Amino acid sequence: MRDEELKEHLEALYQSPQGQEVYRLRKEKVELPFGHMKRNLGAGQFLLRGTQGVNAELSVLSTCFNIARMITLVGVPALILKLQAM
Repeated sequence: MRDEELKEHLEALYQSPQGQEVYRLRKEKVELPFGHMKRNLGAGQFLLRGTQGVNAELSVLSTCFNIARMITLVGVPALILKLQAM
């Protein structure tokens, strides 16, 4: 019964204007990387099991996403120059 009250409370919060604003921002910020990993990198589900395996796999996927994003933002030649300057 308590779960039902919580569910109704969260549904009301989601339907409120403030909840819709939060959800809109979440779609912009969070869904892009996960959608890219799932569809473009073919990682619809984790291959490894356990916390350590999932964390390792997510780290590799996140690194791939970040490198692809850097290439999109600055281009390959500029990225190479920036990495060489480090």
